[in-house]
Amino acid sequence: MKKLVRELLGEELANYLELLRAKLAFAEELYGVKMNYVPLITEGEIIILDKRDGLIKWLKSKEPLSDEELRKLAGKIRENLENGYVESLLAMNMSCINGPGE
Repeated sequence: MKKLVRELLGEELANYLELLRAKLAFAEELYGVKMNYVPLITEGEIIILDKRDGLIKWLKSKEPLSDEELRKLAGKIRENLENGYVESLLAMNMSCINGPGE
């Protein structure tokens, strides 16, 4: 995780982003469905966390946010993580996947 992300979001939320990456890897292993991205902001241009490299990117171009863009959007990312919005998006996607034995 980039040092700037840890600085802007705080250690706890930066660690939570790492946990989200691990959840995606676990879901892929368990269900066999590849999920490479976690949506962090869905209003306007979509911002994602890329599971493969841990960078926060624009979904449209897959380009990492610049330091300036990250500073500008850190508050909204923090808000979406803290209020459970990001986790609810993941939960909605997981419910579409049939589990083992179904």
